[in-house]
Amino acid sequence: MKIAIVAAMAEELAPFREGYPSSKLIWSKGKTKIEEVTNQLFLVESGIGKANASATGAWLCERIQPDLIINTGSTGSFRSDFSLGDVIYSNQFLYSDVDATGFNYDFGQVPQMPSCYPVAKELLETIDKVLKAAKIPAHQGMIVTSDSFMSDEASIATIRQRFPEIVASDMESCALAQIAYFYEIPVLNLRGISDHVGDDAALTFDNTIDLAAEQAFKAVKALVDYWQKV
Repeated sequence: MKIAIVAAMAEELAPFREGYPSSKLIWSKGKTKIEEVTNQLFLVESGIGKANASATGAWLCERIQPDLIINTGSTGSFRSDFSLGDVIYSNQFLYSDVDATGFNYDFGQVPQMPSCYPVAKELLETIDKVLKAAKIPAHQGMIVTSDSFMSDEASIATIRQRFPEIVASDMESCALAQIAYFYEIPVLNLRGISDHVGDDAALTFDNTIDLAAEQAFKAVKALVDYWQKV
């Protein structure tokens, strides 16, 4: 299985570059860097936000044509009972800042696109099994994507109201899933909690990004090791 691991920031990809030191840069454009570990494993730095993630997704699907894309890095948790450094993985991808409801679309749905991008049940079952075996604290749930870092309390309250099942937010994953949808390539999203959303999120993020990235690396590596053996 050819797997591409995508993170937005160098800090989020750092544990992967250390864990896979043989990686070599094979392509670079704008914020995107694609590194080859083997012909079956690639590390990708996308840059932050939906536009960078979309561009990266298109280049990745065209040039590398992976069998699976794993988006990773950090996430802001909407659940105060989840600990910093815990891993959260998506059961579906959707936006929290897209509104075409005036045309009878669901909130979060891009016009003429699916209302969300669900993760296949068998993939979720594999993640659950592998992370439990590796004793990595992890939670499955709805991670939404927005171009905003979640520090504004009014915006957070609105998102909670619109998406009662939300557990976390990021700035890339749904955009990556939307592009991969055109190519029929499955996408997973596993991220370490770097902060709890709210006024203190930015300061907590700065202090916890390394822990979140390291825990995400452990989770993703456990899955890569599993799939490379089967």
